[in-house]
Amino acid sequence: MSKNKIYLSFEDLPVYNFYKIVETSDMRWFYEKFRSDKDFTLSDDELLELAIRYKDIYDERVKYTNDTKSSEYYRKLNEMSDLETKLFRITSAFDILIDMKVDSDLFSEYVIYFNEDEGFVYSKEVKDKETALEYIEWLRRKIKGFRTKVKVTKSNYADILKPADINSKNANFDIVKEKILLQESLVLSIDIYTCPLIEWCAMIIRSEEKSIQAKKDLDKIKNKR
Repeated sequence: MSKNKIYLSFEDLPVYNFYKIVETSDMRWFYEKFRSDKDFTLSDDELLELAIRYKDIYDERVKYTNDTKSSEYYRKLNEMSDLETKLFRITSAFDILIDMKVDSDLFSEYVIYFNEDEGFVYSKEVKDKETALEYIEWLRRKIKGFRTKVKVTKSNYADILKPADINSKNANFDIVKEKILLQESLVLSIDIYTCPLIEWCAMIIRSEEKSIQAKKDLDKIKNKR
């Protein structure tokens, strides 16, 4: 089938499609007709492009709704991802370094490579076999310390990064039930298959405002008694 129309942003992606992406991680929900015809695949480049688009839309939603819990979750998730990526990168480079001849040009290039990375800058000159061996042992200790930092950070973030905290909440989201509650609160009809995510978020904010105001009005009545 033709992939046809593709949704581009927070302003046009239907709320139903957004939560199907959250639930399934299937980026084909960015396509208009995917709900009725799922007979197509995406290339790796398309998947990457849509994954980036999804993250941008999710970030816009968090900012628009002032969802601080989700914002904190993803900030720490990105921090952990950066730390783990860096650990993998430097340990892989170190494994290559220790098998090199210490007097080779390639060894010197790897010393420069590590020196360009904050936290692994070596202040001494590596000029011969003796200083190269000293450098390797120094670097081994630094990597061990960094590995401990990653482990401690992951442990400190364990409660915040529990899947049930954010992802399960979104994955188990009952959009039909939420639609009914919004319709009752705002006295209007909502089509979740065409309603843009930005409008959905605006309606949720308005519904919450009405709920807060109703509680204030009720408290005033109670205080007058």
